[in-house]
Amino acid sequence: MPRIAKPIRAAVTPRTQRRGDQRRERLLGAARVLIARLPLADVTYAGVCAGAGVPASSAHHFYPDLDAIFRALLEVHRAEMDATLMRPLKARDTRSWQAIVECLVDRAARYHRAHPVGAKLAIGGETPPQIKRIDRDADRGRAGFALSVAEEVFVVPRLADKARVAYVATELVDTVFTASMLESGRLSPAYVRLAKRAAIGFLEQYLGTSLPPRRGALRRS
Repeated sequence: MPRIAKPIRAAVTPRTQRRGDQRRERLLGAARVLIARLPLADVTYAGVCAGAGVPASSAHHFYPDLDAIFRALLEVHRAEMDATLMRPLKARDTRSWQAIVECLVDRAARYHRAHPVGAKLAIGGETPPQIKRIDRDADRGRAGFALSVAEEVFVVPRLADKARVAYVATELVDTVFTASMLESGRLSPAYVRLAKRAAIGFLEQYLGTSLPPRRGALRRS
């Protein structure tokens, strides 16, 4: 029987790869500009492509739709925010479990303020649910980090659902942040204080107002 010739795939050259990376960055850059200028509902795939100078037929190879662009931007925001949140805490920020919560809420607020486009996607209140889910899933890791810090320094009560409790406290902060964004388009100091009170008030139902220090706990710098 005659052999059937296999289709020849074009090799991806470094130049082709570089051009593709440049188009991805242009698309994300154009999306950032539009998100900063417009209500999220007014940002369109066609507008992003036009702003990037990339034909939609080519853009589909990198990001098939607007959701894919939003996901890519929110994933960058998530990774960078987590790196900021999960830096080691100073000793003054671990003097009580409430101080740990306040420190992490302040870190999150500062990061969102410094990155308004990512904040608009993460806590702006207009992000489609399937995209917002990325940030909600990330909150589980953030809650776990806060819990691990508390357990390193204090004797935390044994709770069957402590991971869930920590996650709900994190979502309370997220909800208050979103309320601030919806009201004024920014994170106001008053709402940041309210986010702290909401999380601490909820956690006090499970942790009490104070926890005993863990013997031999490492003192943070």
